[in-house]
This record gives sequence, structure tokens and C-alpha cells, in this order.
Amino acid sequence: MVLSIADIGRPMEHEVERGTITIRREDIRVMRKTLLRLLGETIFDAMFIPVSWSHNRMMRELMKGIGGVRIGYLPGSVFELRHLLRAIRKMPLNSLLPYIVQAVFPKSLVRRALDALGVQAVIANSDYSRNKLAHYITQPVVTIAPGRDPLHASSRGEEQLAHELFAKPPFFLFMGPPLPIRGAFILLDAYLKIADRPSVPPLLCLFRSDAHLDIETIKADVERRWSHNKLAFVWSSLDPVALQTHIDNAVAIAMPFLVVPSEIPLAVYEAAGMGKTVITTKPHGTGDFVDKFGETVPVGDSDSLADALLRTIESGPSTLNSKAIAAYQSLEEWPTIARRWEALAINLGMPE
Repeated sequence: MVLSIADIGRPMEHEVERGTITIRREDIRVMRKTLLRLLGETIFDAMFIPVSWSHNRMMRELMKGIGGVRIGYLPGSVFELRHLLRAIRKMPLNSLLPYIVQAVFPKSLVRRALDALGVQAVIANSDYSRNKLAHYITQPVVTIAPGRDPLHASSRGEEQLAHELFAKPPFFLFMGPPLPIRGAFILLDAYLKIADRPSVPPLLCLFRSDAHLDIETIKADVERRWSHNKLAFVWSSLDPVALQTHIDNAVAIAMPFLVVPSEIPLAVYEAAGMGKTVITTKPHGTGDFVDKFGETVPVGDSDSLADALLRTIESGPSTLNSKAIAAYQSLEEWPTIARRWEALAINLGMPE
């Protein structure tokens, strides 16, 4: 049995039956007592532990006396200060601080923490992260990319066609919260550079209204700063069928992150699986993957982003990218990924 522990702030009692215990952040002694109570006499053959930049002491205390092969996995990306400095001009410093802290965090402390935890190997999501991480830890680092679900390019059924589109198809599409880190405002700057050209399709922004956002203030600011008859904004979430209809009619999906929080966001994989051209930012594993079928641009560079938008329609605006589907199909399916994690644990001594 594999025990995966992550501190994401939810009570853990509801997760035990599925083999995943979610730790609620509180006093470490209380957390450990609750964990041991839930585990009872259970003996684990292997443990997959997130490589953390701030919770290593907590993980070490929780793991005391719990046996099994220990394997680390990198849940996010390995950030470099030089890349973050490009983003600092385009987004608030407080939003960047967690990533800057990780970039300047003494790597020797990460190495010591993994050694103290008894971690025998680490899994990274991409070769980029593997190569970066391998420079400063003693454990071997292996790349096992995220998996894929069955191909889900849509056939546009009658139910979908009944939904009203918020822009004239085909269009460029942005989906997500209207935040600098997601590149929403850089995208708007880039689009206005080319919007007056007759061949340029509309840009539709499906802005997700996350609970913590002052959406009315953001809406007023966006509509004041960026205005064009080809721009369309939607400020509420769509139901799944309506969302799929809009994705079907997109010529490209823009994801110009200023900081990519995870090594390869699943949204990038999902877009490829639907046959969509993706426009995103370098570097990291995300850029390496998207380069196979889409466009990658430097962080925070609106001129390069505008050029990338134009390149996606050079031969006419197509809503289906066969290279994207091929890139998605080249990924391993989730059951295969699970077996690779298991095989690594067996190679390190877990009983078969």
C-alpha cells in the first residue's frame, strides 16, 4: 500500500478509505497523534513524500517510526531567480515572494532534509526539473511525466451547439482567473497590438471568479484599460457543456503564465488532448512540451506574444491541431504512470 501525505489544509478523516491521508495543519504533536490513530497497525511498503521547501521538519516528525521505502516527488517546479526577475516587473512582489523564497532557499538544506527523511529517490515531472534538482541532492532523480486520460477531442453534439457563444468563432481563448500571474493582462496588451488587422480573430476571456478576488474592482479596471470591439469578457463560470463548446471553437488557447506554478499544468495537457494550439511561456517542462505543437514566448514579453498569436493563424484560423493530439497521445496513460511509480519502489526494496 502507498501512503501519500500532503498538507493542503483539509481534515484527513474523509480521505483514509482511498489510501490518501490529508493532514490538517496544526500543532505537529497533534497531527502525529491523529495520524497514528488513523493508521492503527497498518504497515506501509512504500511512501511517496512531496519535496518541500518549507515543511521538512513537519514531515520528518510525522514520519518517525513509520517504515517502508521512501520516495520523494516534486509537486511543483524548480524556479530560477533570473526567470522570476522577468516577472517582477509585471506582477505584485507579494505574489512572487513564495517563488522567490524557493529560488533562493539554500539547496543544502533541501539535501539535508531529504537525507534526514530517508528518501531514497525523487520523481520529477520533466527532464528540466530532474536536471536542476539532481545538481544539489544526493538521491537519484527520475523523470516520470504526468499521465493522460482517454482522448477527449469533442465531436460537437447538438447539445453543445445549442449553447450561445460569447464571441464570433473562431477566436483566441483565455480561461482562468484575471490575475497577473496567469498572464491575463500581458495577453490583453499583446492582443491590442494586432487587433485592428482584419485577419485577426476575436479574443474571448473566460475569467473565473475565484472567491478571494474582488471581481467587481478587477472588472472595472480591465474594462477601463483594455477596450476593443474584438475583445469579449465573461465574468462568471460556464457549465461544462458550454465551456467545451467554447473550447471547440477556439483557434488557440493562450496560457502566458508569468510564473508556471507547476512543472506542466494539467490544463496544458487537456488542451492538447482536445486538439488545441497552446500559446504559453518559456522555460521549464511546459515550454518543452508545448514546443511540439504550439508557441512559446519569453515571460512578460507582449511583443513576442503578439507575434505568436499571429503565427497561429498564418495558414488560416484552424480550430483543430493534429500535432497537439499527437503530442497528447505520446503521453503514457495514468495506469502506466502508476505502475512506473510502483516499479521504482520495487527497485528500491519494496516487496512485490
